[in-house]
Amino acid sequence: MHKSYLTKQTILLLGSLYTTQYVGFAFFSVAIVAIWRKAGMPLEQLGLLSMLSLVWVIKFLWSPWVDRYVLQNNGNYKKFIAIVQSFLVVAIVGVSFLDVTEDKTIIIISLIAVGLLSATQDIATEGLAYKILAKNERGFGGTLKTIGGILGYIIGAGVALSMYEKIGWNATILMLASLTAITLIQMFLYQEHTSKVEIQSESISWRIFYRFWNTKDKKIWLIFLILFPIGMSIANGLLIPLLVDIGWSLEKIGFIKGFVGSILGIISAIVSGWFLKYYSRVNVLLTISFIEVIGFLFLLSLYGGNTNIVLNALAIGTIFVSYGASMPIISTLIMDHIENSPNTEYALQFSIYMLFSIIASAGGVSLSGVFGYGTMIVTSSIFSFIAMFYAFIFLRKVNYERD
Repeated sequence: MHKSYLTKQTILLLGSLYTTQYVGFAFFSVAIVAIWRKAGMPLEQLGLLSMLSLVWVIKFLWSPWVDRYVLQNNGNYKKFIAIVQSFLVVAIVGVSFLDVTEDKTIIIISLIAVGLLSATQDIATEGLAYKILAKNERGFGGTLKTIGGILGYIIGAGVALSMYEKIGWNATILMLASLTAITLIQMFLYQEHTSKVEIQSESISWRIFYRFWNTKDKKIWLIFLILFPIGMSIANGLLIPLLVDIGWSLEKIGFIKGFVGSILGIISAIVSGWFLKYYSRVNVLLTISFIEVIGFLFLLSLYGGNTNIVLNALAIGTIFVSYGASMPIISTLIMDHIENSPNTEYALQFSIYMLFSIIASAGGVSLSGVFGYGTMIVTSSIFSFIAMFYAFIFLRKVNYERD
């Protein structure tokens, strides 16, 4: 049986890794959207900017190299993660010397570099988590990943955006770099346990992709990974440019992302993790999808200029709740499907999820410039309904039992 190595130190380390892997990337890919939209960048260009997140999608291409490195180092992740985290800190610091309005091209290139390093750190972190957690702890691990991701998003896309208007570009970027460096210190202090890790060192080939999805249950799971993130990602992608266009200040948007988003996201992640202990995976998925179908439509009220604080809170809150509640279950199910190579197989599954999240987010923003916010808001609700219907019809036939 897979032994647990979960301690207070490993909980803090995993939480920190999950947080700082996304702090810098969130700022450069999300907060920068608000900054450049405020400066007049068209929605169509902002939508294309979201496509730069594709670096997270293709991470499965080099995940077998991470597996091979770990195999050659007796299953130890510490050195590899420390090296990647060091480069990540350096890359973020380098951006502080750029001008946010004049050096757009260099900033975009830096975003790609930060994205590649963050994605590589995530590959190794998932392998470390798989090594640390027992099977019945994966729900907690998914909750930890979600909370860390939300905090990273909140700090990078929310708090940092609010501070940008007060302390400027250079100081904000250096603050993000300092936070990222905290994880590096934790990594140096961590004493990793030794264990035999079963990893198949395979060459990088599309055959790996097809071989992994060759059973009926895996194909059902693949279709769900494609469908589930679309509605949520469209709604989430629309939120910032919509708030900017209806006249919200960057500081107010930052407060919504930083305070409201963190509270709702973290609470919903904890509640989702708790439900996973007592209810089936499928019932949790159906509940989340139902909340999305109804909740995303409240964005129409916000777009229409309604000043009702309850309706607006429901509109914005649903986005944070849906993300916070969905990631623990998705992460848990991804781990449940791992067979041989934890780094590669986790990255392979999550890359599909990320790919369609990014396409939906970018497409939603770009198409809103053509069809309007209202049409895309309704579209997000429709896709959430399709995902809910698919889960009800097909996933209930698949045996996803708690350990």
